[in-house]
Amino acid sequence: MRAVLTFHSVDQLRGPLSYPAAALEAMLDALNEAKLPVLSLDDLLASEQRRGVSITFDDGISTVLSAAMPVLRDRKVPAHVFVISRRVGRDNRWPGQPSSATPLKLMSWTELEVLQRANFFIEAHTATHPDLRALPDRGIEDELREADDMIENRLGRLPRYFAYPYGHHDERVRAIAARRYQGCFTTRLDYLHPGAALNALPRLDVHYLRSARLIGKLEGRRARTYIAIRRALRMLRGH
Repeated sequence: MRAVLTFHSVDQLRGPLSYPAAALEAMLDALNEAKLPVLSLDDLLASEQRRGVSITFDDGISTVLSAAMPVLRDRKVPAHVFVISRRVGRDNRWPGQPSSATPLKLMSWTELEVLQRANFFIEAHTATHPDLRALPDRGIEDELREADDMIENRLGRLPRYFAYPYGHHDERVRAIAARRYQGCFTTRLDYLHPGAALNALPRLDVHYLRSARLIGKLEGRRARTYIAIRRALRMLRGH
């Protein structure tokens, strides 16, 4: 079993973007008991025979540093953070964000440097978080290039992976992104299956994985059925 887990913020707030630090620790304990290693994306994607999960955080919310980093660092667990280069040091109220979204502070470049030294990999999530499908080819390329260049200039490492803003993509967007990254991630709720397209990789949103018991049985039929039902419900709601 291979899967990529999606987090946003590690905090006590209510809502789909929040995940408590205590639940994160319980998740890691459950994965350890199930002998499911937490791997970097490089290691997880290196072979379809590899068992394990990877941890990703979208948007670069400041609680990744304050709440998630101590937990993961102490356990020597790698993680990847998809950041929006022009929003670094600001907040998540970018154009197009629903007015109902909880305002959350995003990490600064200095804070991202601290994360990088703690076994986190900083990856790309565009420059401004647009729906890439609405842009011309040149606009898509500019969003990706600007994000990559800024991350490399500030942190000394060119991103290897990419997450589509809002999970939105189409054939044209995927083709452009595939020219720059080793893997591109969607919001499709699923495990990594053999033969999965590297420019449209699914992830498991931890909003649906709040039970340590369920996490410990991710390889089992019951967990797979649960994920399949959740995926169908999300598709019915247009997510």
